[in-house]
Amino acid sequence: MPDLLAEITQAAKAYYAQAAAFPLTPTDFQEWLESLPPARRAEALARGFVASQAEPHFLHFCLEWRGYNRREFMARHLSVAAFELWATHGGFDGDLPPHGLGR
Repeated sequence: MPDLLAEITQAAKAYYAQAAAFPLTPTDFQEWLESLPPARRAEALARGFVASQAEPHFLHFCLEWRGYNRREFMARHLSVAAFELWATHGGFDGDLPPHGLGR
């Protein structure tokens, strides 16, 4: 399983790295905030737009908004075993921290 976890982590990093191809905007941030439940929205607001630009959940929102489908990406970049593990566990990001990738 550690190899599968590393594989998932690497694929997740590659997925989020695609966000470097376009600017993240305050409008993106505002749209994302509106999609969050109140408690989560308050946390994101406290962190702010700049800090949120490295947050996987925000990057996922921005990528999906622009047509970068994570499920399709992961299916193309993971082995069958890793994809099954990823899909079975709700599309987790391996060992990536929840609040920062360091873009």
